Amino acid sequence: MARFTASSFPRFQRTALAAACALATLPAWAAEAPAASGDVQTLDRLNVAAARPTYTVEKVAAGTRFELAPREIPQSVTVVTQARMKDQNLQSIGEVLNNVTGVSYSQTDSERVEFFARGFYIDNYQFDGLPTTMDQAWSYGDSALDLAIYDRVEIVRGATGLLTGAGNPSASVNLVRKHADSREFTGSVSVAAGSFGKTRSTVDVTTPLNSSGSVRARVIGNYTDSESWVDRYNQNKTLGYAVIDADLGANTLLSVGYDYQKKNSNDVTWGGFPLWYSDGSRTDYGKSFNPAADWTYWDTTVKRAFATLETGFANGWKLKLNATHDESNVDDKLFYPFYTIYGFDKQTGGGVVPYSGYYITERKVDGVDGYTEGPFQLFGRQHRFMGGVSYNRREYSNLGRSDFPGPLDSYLGWTGAYPEPDWSASAVYPSGGEITQKAAYAALRLSLADPLSAILGARYTDWKSEGEGADRSHKVTTPYAGLVYDFNDTWSTYASYTEIFQPQTYRGANGSFLDPVTGKSYEAGVKAAWFDNRLNASAAVFRIEQDNVAQPTGVYLPSGEQVYAAAKGTVSEGFEFEVSGELREGWNATFGASHYTARDANDTSINKQLPRTSIKLFTSYTPSGEWHDLTVGGGVNWQNRIYYVDAVYGEFEQDGYALVSAFARYRLAPQFSVQLNLNNLLDKRYYSQINSGYGAFGAPRNGELSFNWTF
Repeated sequence: MARFTASSFPRFQRTALAAACALATLPAWAAEAPAASGDVQTLDRLNVAAARPTYTVEKVAAGTRFELAPREIPQSVTVVTQARMKDQNLQSIGEVLNNVTGVSYSQTDSERVEFFARGFYIDNYQFDGLPTTMDQAWSYGDSALDLAIYDRVEIVRGATGLLTGAGNPSASVNLVRKHADSREFTGSVSVAAGSFGKTRSTVDVTTPLNSSGSVRARVIGNYTDSESWVDRYNQNKTLGYAVIDADLGANTLLSVGYDYQKKNSNDVTWGGFPLWYSDGSRTDYGKSFNPAADWTYWDTTVKRAFATLETGFANGWKLKLNATHDESNVDDKLFYPFYTIYGFDKQTGGGVVPYSGYYITERKVDGVDGYTEGPFQLFGRQHRFMGGVSYNRREYSNLGRSDFPGPLDSYLGWTGAYPEPDWSASAVYPSGGEITQKAAYAALRLSLADPLSAILGARYTDWKSEGEGADRSHKVTTPYAGLVYDFNDTWSTYASYTEIFQPQTYRGANGSFLDPVTGKSYEAGVKAAWFDNRLNASAAVFRIEQDNVAQPTGVYLPSGEQVYAAAKGTVSEGFEFEVSGELREGWNATFGASHYTARDANDTSINKQLPRTSIKLFTSYTPSGEWHDLTVGGGVNWQNRIYYVDAVYGEFEQDGYALVSAFARYRLAPQFSVQLNLNNLLDKRYYSQINSGYGAFGAPRNGELSFNWTF
């Protein structure tokens, strides 16, 4: 069970106390803000009203912590709502990101999928607004996180340093948990069966813990078991979640919760199958081919404990404190058919070297974040202020054993039958470290004129790394600036400048580490909202620049390390367009299109395995009248060609392709419904992976039938 360790709790406790003390005393001008009747902060989860399902939200705090309509935010924002997740049957964070405008993925093997936006790797994630970093290199199971416990997912594209600290200028992903919203006993049960022997069961129950319902609990359990279109590969996932929400007063809410997710995968791939033979011709494996040995597995366990205290004041101000402790553990034994150097002979099957690895890794994260936000009067106009402090400490350790016995006699006719190495005789490669970020941030939303508003902010981060081979520390100030001009109640235009930084381990001529890489985002666009913000649209152009990127000089320090010089690096430019929400009562849709180019300092295209242009569409329709119990819909995800260039074998290209999906749901009774989802409806054969000369095929046509009971 996750717990605060003896070494981590005192520091965690002191930081939380400091955050509370710093935020409890508001500035005098804030405390004196007029208590207009419309300014009282009513916490979202205290009063929940039923609403029609929709693919958008009326207000969102993503990017700035100000509760704003999407068209009031000077950045590109996508919110994947509960209604959309239900219609598309999106069950993991990876499946959500695959369907977000401007986001693409790169698959390394069966367990590791990395996501990118605007050409850069996404490493900044948040849980209920509390920032954390996820790194897929050691695969702690992050991309497979089950969505059964999350209400929605918020994605802000571009640099997001104001709220997230260090990272890449790609995007920030915020997962918003489900809470005990009902004061009455409610719940749901879902049972599903699908292709490849998949079964999935979910129970979700909310109950009051006292007669008034001011203290409530919600418990969610889920179990998924599935085989695959890939031979021998199978996976099962177990999820448990519990949260208690307590109204401590008319406008104060305390939430305490814990979630547990465990994923067991067997006969997993590490890399993929070879794309070329040694003569330069391409291999021709079937969709079901598994390049792994039959003793491989990849097991991950994630445990999170969290607490949130939120209170609103009569003058319109609110205070929110957030804390978390999570632990991730990974245990895996892997097999890699290494062939690049030796070549893979088409006739004999020789030249493939079995490289095996046995890894045990652990990650612990402690995080605290506290902020205050509210209105104030200045020069006869009402503005808003947001300010807070943040602390995040990430510890990790990786233990690895490897086995590299020499070439196989033949890799032809591979069935996975290969002896497991004697791990006790293998070398041990330990690594690990601790990364700490302490930060203070603030922003102003200024009403400059009736149609014009500005958001100005900055974050000061004290970043430190210890035990990673060479200790590093940086103190960085990250600015944020945006302007929004309202043409009328529907249309607005905006421009923004945002930054983020990423520390690096390269050394300069004086032997010290280079300054962090700085990601700078420039964005401008037009937004619109109709039907009381139930339908939102945006069109944006952007440019992202990376500065201080390390370039080798060919000169070496006395220690033997190469000297690097900081230079301008990658530039990404492009545009995005998105419409999402309710087109009319009963008709929801989301449509997004994006295109970008990304080149390094040598004007060479980077990350060629990622599509530059993509289109994503999904819609659902519930007719009125006698067919009101039926909901139907579907979508298309299209991307242009991608390719991988090998120094020996040349270019491997994956043509552009479209994946078509469809679904239908019928309400058999007020509390019972049945839903059918079909994916890759046209059974398109495509590569989901072409990285580093290794490949894998994407899922063929598949479906899932689910029965749902609500009470």
